[in-house]
Amino acid sequence: MQRPVAPRRAPDRTTPRRPGSLPTLPGGPGLLLFLGLSLALATALAAGCAGAGTGTQGSGRGPGTEPPGRRELVVYSGRKDALIQPVLEAFESETGIRVVLRSGGASELASAILEERSRPRADVFIANDAGTLENLRREGVLEPYLSERVRAVPEDLRAADGSWVGVSARVRVIMYNTTLLAPEELPRTVADLADPRYRGQVAMAQSSNESVIGHVSALRHLKGDAYAEQFLRDLLANQVIRLKGHTQVRQAVGKGEFKLGWVNHYYYFLERADGSPVGVIWPDQGPDDPGAVFNVAGVGIVKGGPNPEAARAFVDFLLTPAAQELFARLNMEIPTLPGVPTAEGVPDLGSLKRAPVPLEVLGRELHRTVDLLEKVGF
Repeated sequence: MQRPVAPRRAPDRTTPRRPGSLPTLPGGPGLLLFLGLSLALATALAAGCAGAGTGTQGSGRGPGTEPPGRRELVVYSGRKDALIQPVLEAFESETGIRVVLRSGGASELASAILEERSRPRADVFIANDAGTLENLRREGVLEPYLSERVRAVPEDLRAADGSWVGVSARVRVIMYNTTLLAPEELPRTVADLADPRYRGQVAMAQSSNESVIGHVSALRHLKGDAYAEQFLRDLLANQVIRLKGHTQVRQAVGKGEFKLGWVNHYYYFLERADGSPVGVIWPDQGPDDPGAVFNVAGVGIVKGGPNPEAARAFVDFLLTPAAQELFARLNMEIPTLPGVPTAEGVPDLGSLKRAPVPLEVLGRELHRTVDLLEKVGF
């Protein structure tokens, strides 16, 4: 197998092109992990596990100068480059399909897909959460695709018609500073974050964050609007602190500025890797609890995109065991394909009680959740 060539980046106003640059992974251990996983992935794909087609390796020529029959895939991605680029490179190397990448904010790219619906420019869209993908499905701009590999993903982690599918999952958790809280002082459920004993000691991301919106949508689905509204009001009364994003939350908890942080699970692992004294609570796991709230990073095929065959090959590629392991481990997330190993310490899909919330709900309820957050003053 030839050495992977970095995917070409489409010129856009969102992310400047950086020719020849390599993805920057979080921390030294992340780079070593990437190198090891890339080697393992290349070996597995060479053995034929991907089955996504064959082709020649990219030559670095510009658009319009490719040999006749040259295949291409245009990817709009709301994920950070470091978390997706190694997978795109592996796809290029395995299939010979040249990848053109446009990165940016997920909501901005979703808006671009809607604006381009009469003449689509993207083939696939990678988003950070199911709500954004489901919104696009409801707008009719995603193509249903129920291949055997898509069907292998649990039904609650994909659209019923396969127009989008989760490729890695994350859990909403509570992280804590181990020097500030003893085991007997820890919360057990997300509802406990509103307990007065944690007044002014809980940090969370701003309510514009997709994961926060998704979690509130899940609470509305599980327990109703009245419960969700009261929970949010109780958080405000308990002086919950809202920081710019989850990175700021995990760092603040690691430094001891707050006792507790309401985050996605991988932020705990990142802070622990930085050497901070932090622990994690996998919430709502009791017999009477609903289970932890999940969300996914997912992919959907853009309806009418210029390269539909390449788009289908890419979706199937992401759902091979080797690609799943690389994608999930780079992100410290959970593979959505059952049986694929996780990174050390990360639970798999079967080891946690999952809240019974089909992720299609997150898109359907997105606007009403935003209205609720505004109503209560978030």
